[in-house]
Amino acid sequence: MSSLPRFNLAEIERSLTAFQKEFQRINDRLAIRREELTVEMVEQIVDAYGFLNSLLAKEMDLFTPAGLHALLELNHIVLCGTDKETRSQYYSHLQETRKSFLKQIKPIKDWVLRKRKATDPYELATGFYSRQLSRPQLFLEGNHRTGNIILNYLLVSKNSAPYIVSVDDAHVYLDISGDIKYTENGNYLDTALRMPGHKKRFKVFLRETVNEGYLEKRE
Repeated sequence: MSSLPRFNLAEIERSLTAFQKEFQRINDRLAIRREELTVEMVEQIVDAYGFLNSLLAKEMDLFTPAGLHALLELNHIVLCGTDKETRSQYYSHLQETRKSFLKQIKPIKDWVLRKRKATDPYELATGFYSRQLSRPQLFLEGNHRTGNIILNYLLVSKNSAPYIVSVDDAHVYLDISGDIKYTENGNYLDTALRMPGHKKRFKVFLRETVNEGYLEKRE
């Protein structure tokens, strides 16, 4: 893990800030409209990447028992940042998020642990993302934002560049993500007939849009 590159926070912030400024226009093009993306949300996503960099420096595996707490913390940062006073205001919600996470994470974790050595990076990231984002979702809120961060961790762990949302490709990313989100696990038509197509599109999308510029250059 120590050999993994760190995320380039400045470039990530630059891309997400440009995306946020164009969000209303992009949202108007989507098949399923999204909630507003605010400047504060962008800042909290960047903070979450900063936290992820600290985990990479510690060589932490996010899919071990200790690492699962870090996965949950990534979601907490995405939702309400790192300020202790703000956290205290969201205490009850964060506790409910924790309960939901603990109910949903085991099959996702087990799948990642089974597949990550033999699976190519885009299939691994897609498999995680589709399981995390489809219903029932892993987190109570912030599944798109947190899921993108975790899939980038998986990509980097497999020697791939990450995918960061940009103005140019956001509408495609959000439309495919919307299709995945409204797929119901346990529904035969969804899991057997619809999800394979969504996953195939997303895997191709990742392969074509990952970008080394969002990683720090190695010395």
